[in-house]
Amino acid sequence: VGALNPDRLAMLIERYNDLDGFPEEQKFLYGSHYSSPGVVLHYMLRQEPFTSMHIALQSGRFDCPDRLFFDLAGCWRSCLTSTSDVKELIPEFFTCPEIFTNTNNFPLGETQDYKQISNVELPPWAKGSPHEFV
Repeated sequence: VGALNPDRLAMLIERYNDLDGFPEEQKFLYGSHYSSPGVVLHYMLRQEPFTSMHIALQSGRFDCPDRLFFDLAGCWRSCLTSTSDVKELIPEFFTCPEIFTNTNNFPLGETQDYKQISNVELPPWAKGSPHEFV
C-alpha cells in the first residue's frame, strides 16, 4: 500500500534517506508496525470483546471520535496519503459484516464537524449493506 501513491512513497523514501547515523540495516520506511493489536481494536471496535479492550487501551473511554473507524473511504484515504497510517486489512473485512454495524449502540460520540458516529460508512456500491460489502 505504501507504494500505491507516488507522492507518499517519495516522502517515505526521503525520510529513509534522511536517517543519517543509522546503519543501513537499521533504516526503515515505516516508523510503526503495519499490524498490531491496536489496529485490530481499531477495526473491531463495535464487537465485544474488542470494544472493552479498546476502552481499556484508551484509559477507560472510547478514543476521540475523529480517530475512530467510521468511514471506509476516509480510512482508505488516510492509508493512501499519510506517512504515519500503515494499517493493513484484517481477515474480518472479508468474513464478518458485523464489524461495520454498531448493533450494541455504543456511544461512539460526535466528530469535530458534528457527525454522529455509529455504523461504518460503506462505499455506494454496497448500498448500505455490510453483507453486500463483505
